[in-house]
Amino acid sequence: MLKLFVHKTEKAWIVGINFHNNKISDNNIGEKNISSHLDELSSLLKTLGVETAGRSVVSIKTPSSAFLTGKGKTEEIISNAFESDSSLIVFDDDLSPSQQKNWEKLSKKRVIDRREVIINIFAERAKTKEASLQVELAYCKYTLPRLTGAWKHLSRQRGGHYGTKGTGEKQIETDRRLLLKRIAVLKKELDNIKKQRHTRRKLRESREVFSCSIAGYTNAGKSTLLNKLTGANVSTNSRLFDTLDPVTRKLHLPNAKEIVITDTVGFIRKLPHQLIEAFKSTLEETVFADLVILLLDASSNEVKTHYQTSMEVLNEIGVDKERVMTVFNKIDIATNSCTIPLFEKEYGDSFFVSALDGKNIDKFISEIEKRTEAGEKQNKIQYSTEKFE
Repeated sequence: MLKLFVHKTEKAWIVGINFHNNKISDNNIGEKNISSHLDELSSLLKTLGVETAGRSVVSIKTPSSAFLTGKGKTEEIISNAFESDSSLIVFDDDLSPSQQKNWEKLSKKRVIDRREVIINIFAERAKTKEASLQVELAYCKYTLPRLTGAWKHLSRQRGGHYGTKGTGEKQIETDRRLLLKRIAVLKKELDNIKKQRHTRRKLRESREVFSCSIAGYTNAGKSTLLNKLTGANVSTNSRLFDTLDPVTRKLHLPNAKEIVITDTVGFIRKLPHQLIEAFKSTLEETVFADLVILLLDASSNEVKTHYQTSMEVLNEIGVDKERVMTVFNKIDIATNSCTIPLFEKEYGDSFFVSALDGKNIDKFISEIEKRTEAGEKQNKIQYSTEKFE
């Protein structure tokens, strides 16, 4: 079982960094973006049951190698954490292993970054063997560089047989070796699952089954859309990263053709690289799909950023933009009447639906049908297999 970094009912003081030294003011665009990122970080923590006690936004011209923030701001953040009775300090940006260690030593509190928060959420959400393996792999890769200094209280130990602790070897070296072995085992197990998935995909291709994949920002309503389209009964809790494993269901089109649709793991800003790497076997379902439905939450004020983030992840895993169809969901709760006309103008051939009440779903299915009949299955993306090695 994975060791989680946070515990429910805790309080956290969160920290955002302005690396451009922009003047902090209500009218500052950079500050608004940082505030938005902290709002999202607060939502991530809430998903884990952690309350946000307060926040700090720090403007940095030259990052400190020891703490990231300067001495004055570092002391101020620690003081705020103590005054708010926060047991946790959480940075929205990455901390190096040494910075994290220095913070914890000075503050006497646990200090983590956004990556650890997301890994915690994934660990809590993992239900199947594949998801658990993927999360554990990400956890091990994240932990490996943070072993330094973890066992400094132990003295060097003597001798031993070949393959065991050598003369003067520290406990950390034993841990590092064990962790590397575990990473190798996890990669092998995931590679076997990848081969099984490849076999199933080849079987679908031999039957010439058109495939769609629903991708997009977390909590955009992907599982709800899958249920509405296929009559599936996938869990649709309004929680971040509620779906980690790909769920594939059949869709019977009005023209009597049958296709398959897969719901995949959600994207998010600053998605840890370790998780992208670990979940590539899952994300292959998106890479190989004939049509990728990029689902966005039309009611979100951050929808443009969500689009950009999602496209960046799709590009990273090797998805051809030509196979992406942008779909705006939750139009039933999009409060701004100008939203849809603006999106239609900016995003061109996009669709606007409500997966919850079914608005425009029939038109959406008709478009999928047209794309199927038009031969969207041709010209499959030629991707580098190195991306999934």
